[in-house]
Amino acid sequence: MSVSKPRDILDEWSISLYPNGHTFAFTLVHDADGAYSRRLAPLFNVFDQVGLKITATVFVSWANWAANGRIWTQWKQSKRENDQFFAPQCVPLVDDNERQFYQHLATRGHEIGMHTPSETSSERVDVIRGFEYFQRVFGRYPTVYVEHSANNNKDAQSNEGSAPESIYYNSDLLNSYGPWVWLDDEWGVPHNRHAQFYDILAANGSPFNRRAAAQYGITKAFLRTGKWREGDGDGFLAWYSEENIDSLEKNRGLALVYTHLDNKWLDPRSREIRSSIQERLQYLTSKNGWFMPAGKILDRLYSMRGLHLRHNGKALTIINAGGERVDGLTLISHQGRSLCRGVDIFRPTGRGEIVLGRIHAGESLSFKII
Repeated sequence: MSVSKPRDILDEWSISLYPNGHTFAFTLVHDADGAYSRRLAPLFNVFDQVGLKITATVFVSWANWAANGRIWTQWKQSKRENDQFFAPQCVPLVDDNERQFYQHLATRGHEIGMHTPSETSSERVDVIRGFEYFQRVFGRYPTVYVEHSANNNKDAQSNEGSAPESIYYNSDLLNSYGPWVWLDDEWGVPHNRHAQFYDILAANGSPFNRRAAAQYGITKAFLRTGKWREGDGDGFLAWYSEENIDSLEKNRGLALVYTHLDNKWLDPRSREIRSSIQERLQYLTSKNGWFMPAGKILDRLYSMRGLHLRHNGKALTIINAGGERVDGLTLISHQGRSLCRGVDIFRPTGRGEIVLGRIHAGESLSFKII
């Protein structure tokens, strides 16, 4: 997004990244590492209650150690009820119950992504099978692809996934299928020592991983907020304190939260979401945030790059030089001024947001400043 304006009114107007007057954006991007639907279900019930739509990734196929699902025999041998609930690990999309669970999550507005084809290394042919199976299940390819353990999985880009001579090479496949890709490397959660690590715009300036194309050839890569080795319920409570949520809102920030919902989000005794986490989510969603899945947020910010703003103190024009329509277009009037177009007057909210509606690709919208 570029802005052309005189120096003396440099801070008077800007284009909001978010639609319909929302002042910040927040979502969870869940790694499926040990996930099992029975342990995830209580969490999603709360997410729905508070109005938070997230990105949940899933393995497509069984890991090598699971013997194509025969591991269920071992998991079901125990007669202790707790084992039936807590023992299953890394249960993939090919399992009938898991597939139905994730399909249902999708109908509820959550985004289902792929957490690599398997918990163990996937050859190139397995990656292709994974994407095609995902498409058959959901009617589309995944919009988000999150790598699993680069130290163990050879298909990760920082391992052999970006090496064309390897049977694990898949960089071209990720570009071809076109998901937003999160890379498990040192930059996946950037600048986690930054004071505002919980806000990716403050810590990195952008959710896009600019290193990925040069280093691995990945053209659509993104970053997440948080801290390495703290991607669990305790980490969520620490990162997203009320103070940090307030800061995120005040600074019109963006959080794409690195977390593993299967780790310390549930109370193991009640098998429900921890009350402290539920209360924090309620505090978060009481604010004017845009609580949509990562793919929608990333698509939005990517399309915003084509918008240009020009004004001279008396008139203002917004130009969409990009190739996509932008809905819920919102300006920020930093000096509290209004806009007029014909008989329509557009007044700012208390924080300065003015919702203008839709701007089509190639369209220009002009207003008088009043």
